[in-house]
Amino acid sequence: MRRTTGMLFVTAFLALGLSACAPQAEDAAKPPVPSATQTTDAGETDAATPVERADALCEAGPADDDGACIVTGQNVTGDLSFEGYEIVKLIDSAFDGGVTAGGLREIVVTGSKVGGDLSITRTQGVVVKLTEVGGTLDISDAQHATLVKNTVGGDLNCDGVRADGDSNQVTGTTSCTLR
Repeated sequence: MRRTTGMLFVTAFLALGLSACAPQAEDAAKPPVPSATQTTDAGETDAATPVERADALCEAGPADDDGACIVTGQNVTGDLSFEGYEIVKLIDSAFDGGVTAGGLREIVVTGSKVGGDLSITRTQGVVVKLTEVGGTLDISDAQHATLVKNTVGGDLNCDGVRADGDSNQVTGTTSCTLR
């Protein structure tokens, strides 16, 4: 009797442990990344604009609010332009083209890779951290920027922006005075 009870206990414990380690259903299926092109009814292919690509990417993301755009763990083809959002967060993602953002309250780019230029303007708060930018990182008309441990293949420009940060590796010239 004790042996049977012990075996049932061990079996139940193993089943519980294995089910806890199994991937969650939400992790198993990620939504597809929006295509950089759209096909018309006639079979012609029209290239989507950078704003349309960014909007489609934001709509596919986890944000519940129209004012927020959160992109996490995506590989995106083509240039993107984020306009008209309160908050944009680009986390652990790869963008093979350039990324522009403007008119935002806040943008956070962390753990990401931008193949082209990263250009941010008219944004109150900017955080770029642990990110690789293949081209130039331009920040202008922002109230404040934090730049930490980034690799920039081109220039690092802060046009009239108060910036904090350190440990950035810049191949080109730097116009940012980091505190």
